[in-house]
Amino acid sequence: MFEKIDYWVTAASYADRCGTWLLEGARIHPNIGETHEHGEEWSREAIIEKCDIFVFCTIKPDSKGEWKRGAQIRRIVVNEREFLRTDGLEKAGDHLGDIPTIEEVL
Repeated sequence: MFEKIDYWVTAASYADRCGTWLLEGARIHPNIGETHEHGEEWSREAIIEKCDIFVFCTIKPDSKGEWKRGAQIRRIVVNEREFLRTDGLEKAGDHLGDIPTIEEVL
């Protein structure tokens, strides 16, 4: 069940850091109204810092261009390191699902 969503995440970019995929940045939109056009890029650190305070959820347009809610982003700890995941796995590495990369939406 979804909690009240504070921010939508529409795109993400990753980098391989010593064999672990980590988020470099994500396109974030406050949950105010129906539009998701105006967002800003947040760093991984900014999202981790706010993940316990605010609810982040992925969202992407379907084949008809209608926005469809994805999964809630959760902060997890594996081997004393923090990661952001939507799939519920307790696995090292960030994973925000199948949203586009930031480069695809620019």
